Amino acid sequence: MKWIAFLLMVAVSTPLYAMDCDGDRHFNPHSVIHVVTDPIQVRYFHDHSTAQIEEMRNIKFHNRRLHNPGVTLAEHEFKMDYQVGGLEHPNQDGFCVWVDSINVSFSYAQMDVYISSNYPEGTCPYQVILNHENQHVAIDQRVLAKYRAIVERALRKSRAIPTKAHPMSVVSMNNGKAVIDARLNRIVNPILATYKKEITRENGKIDTPANYRRTQALCNNW
Repeated sequence: MKWIAFLLMVAVSTPLYAMDCDGDRHFNPHSVIHVVTDPIQVRYFHDHSTAQIEEMRNIKFHNRRLHNPGVTLAEHEFKMDYQVGGLEHPNQDGFCVWVDSINVSFSYAQMDVYISSNYPEGTCPYQVILNHENQHVAIDQRVLAKYRAIVERALRKSRAIPTKAHPMSVVSMNNGKAVIDARLNRIVNPILATYKKEITRENGKIDTPANYRRTQALCNNW
């Protein structure tokens, strides 16, 4: 995961004041959150042998029990940057801070499919391998789309993110940054942890010896 934050100052640990800040009742808090998925072009490679592909699988997934002449390597990337605004409190005792914008990109940085060079395009084994790996591509894309929506929904629903409509009172701008950073971490990190577990589980459903036996039975020239 890549986490990029652009804030006003370096965070320090300082207690919050209990004073209130007046909010802008006309401000639309939904304008703060922007979550996108950048499209990626799936790349297909045919220049690796079965032995090379299985070694790639073993390095990536640490599972030497499964043998298959194809592998899909997908790497996700999570980036978030946010801007913080603030004003000195009217009584000059601390600051009122809010988040001006949160920009999230939750996408795939890599989606590479390797099909063994032992099986030329157009052969039955090649097509079986391609179909299997495209199932992985579909799973990866489906699960990421699901969790991109979950991240966006969690950020939009959270009342822990201060906006101009509901600013937060702090001792300093540094303190405001530290509090906002911690709150965003508490929202996003559990979702990303669940995403990683689900994508491993969903891909594992088709990477079983029984499924490999069924698919390989479709061809007789392995």
